[in-house]
Amino acid sequence: MRDYWLAKLISSVKEVDSRKRLQKSIYLLQQADCPLRFSYILHYYGPYSFELASLIDQLDSVEIIKETREGSAYKSRITTLGKKVIKNFEKTEAGAKAKEAVKSFIPKFVELNKQDQWQLELAATIAYFKEDDWAEAEKQTATFKRAALNDINLKRAVELARSFKPA
Repeated sequence: MRDYWLAKLISSVKEVDSRKRLQKSIYLLQQADCPLRFSYILHYYGPYSFELASLIDQLDSVEIIKETREGSAYKSRITTLGKKVIKNFEKTEAGAKAKEAVKSFIPKFVELNKQDQWQLELAATIAYFKEDDWAEAEKQTATFKRAALNDINLKRAVELARSFKPA
């Protein structure tokens, strides 16, 4: 089911401009109770999922999504075949249920796809560090990312993280 969800989310935007954005967006969606349930570790660029990276590779290899390299970034978009597979799956009972379940997460994914990439990276890292106290998560992220505590990007990232991770 995760393959459908990922393909459906990617199909909701023209393209995702990097794997980093895709990783951080899915992580934040999971914080908002999106049932994808990828395991994440803390990486230099923030939360990273080997499972998600593998699924991206799988969907690319069967031409559901297409990844193209531009510079150091891998851009992802849904393919014509991917659109057909999604449409056919959604005609089934299981597909109709999955379509209904993913529906509320699509606007959130679209919004994350528009976010400044640095703020998105900071927000995902803040959410990763958040246990009991947002201020402590902000401090840990500032140290980890070598950002100033008074940096406006860090402040905006805290607000973004808070909008996805319940208190």
